Amino acid sequence: FIAVENIGGCCVLISSKAVYFLKNGDYTVHEAMFLEVKYDDLYHCLVSKDHGNVYIQLTRKAVNTSSGVAMPGPSQQKPMVRI
Repeated sequence: FIAVENIGGCCVLISSKAVYFLKNGDYTVHEAMFLEVKYDDLYHCLVSKDHGNVYIQLTRKAVNTSSGVAMPGPSQQKPMVRI
């Protein structure tokens, strides 16, 4: 465990191994967690603004790389969280 931040309608839990996005409210841990991104799977992180909204886009590494070079995965591997 490193930090917890309440941002908009969600809570971001940062640990030494992963980042977890949780819904605010009275939920069990399994119900509240809607996204987990492990640092080993993370290619890069991008913060963007669109029409007054702020988004965090987390690009995961490709599942298979024959060359061993980390490359961004397909579009479904780029979850975007509105904060």
